[in-house]
Amino acid sequence: MTRKNMQIPKAYWLATVGMLLLVCGELLAIGAMDWTAAIIESLLNSIETKDSGMMLVTAFSYVAKYLLIFFLIYFGAYVFATSICWKLGTGVFAFAFMLLTTMAMLAFQEIYHEHFSFAAHFLTMGMILLLHVYIPKQKYYYGIFSVLVVLLLIAVQWLQLIPMFTPLGFGSDDIAAAIKMADGYFNDYSLLNTLCMIFFIVFVILTAIFAFLVILQDKQMHTRKKFEVQGAALRETRHALAESKVYEEIANLVHDLKTPLVTVEGLVSLIEMKMQADPNSPSAKYFQRIGQSVDKMKDMISEILHEQAKKAMEVEELLRYVTSHLQLDEQLVDLHVRIAEDIPPILINKIRFSRAISNVLENAIHSFRGKPGRIAIGVAMEGDAVVFRIRDNGPGIMPVDLEAIFEEGFSTKASSGLGLSFVKRVVESHDGHIQVQSVPKSYTEVRIAVPAARDARSQELSEKQQVLGGKS
Repeated sequence: MTRKNMQIPKAYWLATVGMLLLVCGELLAIGAMDWTAAIIESLLNSIETKDSGMMLVTAFSYVAKYLLIFFLIYFGAYVFATSICWKLGTGVFAFAFMLLTTMAMLAFQEIYHEHFSFAAHFLTMGMILLLHVYIPKQKYYYGIFSVLVVLLLIAVQWLQLIPMFTPLGFGSDDIAAAIKMADGYFNDYSLLNTLCMIFFIVFVILTAIFAFLVILQDKQMHTRKKFEVQGAALRETRHALAESKVYEEIANLVHDLKTPLVTVEGLVSLIEMKMQADPNSPSAKYFQRIGQSVDKMKDMISEILHEQAKKAMEVEELLRYVTSHLQLDEQLVDLHVRIAEDIPPILINKIRFSRAISNVLENAIHSFRGKPGRIAIGVAMEGDAVVFRIRDNGPGIMPVDLEAIFEEGFSTKASSGLGLSFVKRVVESHDGHIQVQSVPKSYTEVRIAVPAARDARSQELSEKQQVLGGKS
């Protein structure tokens, strides 16, 4: 599922939540009728008893009531506007949010006949839009934003009760006006001017501090992620540098091995000439094996020194080279090779890829543990890939071991555990992939797929056509 398709259900969900909040905000005043009556009664009692403390309790009740109602309206409009403008710009979102909240406030005023001014309304909308621009979109964004809206609304509701701001249009609804008149009667407006101003400033500061902390935390998270990425890159660079030094040392060591190996080869040839052994004698066979081993070591040295060298090679030639180095004389293993027709050559490093195939075959041979067995090698085309299927009828691999066979160091027998991990690295370095299927006590099949060297095949056919054209 694409990112766009994932966002559409989220937009529907946000639209539903936003609409529910708006409806709850509009209808909550019906359930708050008793609350409104209690506020009015408390205010009348404070005037009759000339109790400033009771008047302050009434002010707190006023702030709490309109905080709850207006939070549902403002936050519902914000969520709903987000859902319908999630693909549009900030300007369109701001227009949609202001339109929704203004319509909701007008509906609230018409339904309940509460004649509050829109000065506080426009101030609140402006502050919410400012927070929308600066608060980063992160995890738990709506929860964080709802806390900011609550703090902001508390500050605005205390602003409504400051008598000095009444000429500016703040606190013109009936209840706020009555509370301020009572304060003027008791304290000549000094109590509310002082106390409500303190509350207003405190909650504005709290809103600003909380917003600043959210922004700072987001920047710290981005910085930490950036450092993590840079740290990972640095570790990879150090690892690559260490590997390059190790490979350099290995290459130097391997290069130095060429001299004693040539000496061994020369001495073996000299001894063979001196002995003049019968070609059918055991000694001649031993010399032949020594020669093959020396040749294989020379190939391995060339492989390490020229690890990246690749050339097009026929599959039949590759398998002939691999099987010629297998020690099957003392094994009760039947090896069958079947290559489909018209198999194109493959672009490989001959020695490395041969070792990979040899490792798979040697694992199959060792699994028989000296008992009779059968190994079948099949090669066929599958799409643009040449696929090697190596299947044996040995004891198989347990499912729990099958999941870990490519891990370095893993082995079910006393070995280094590097065989199949090496095979996997070689196959992947040739842009191929390897799979293993096995049924315990039945069979094991290794499937190796590598791209065909189409260019080499096309060049070969072109050369043949040119030759035939010249003859004609």
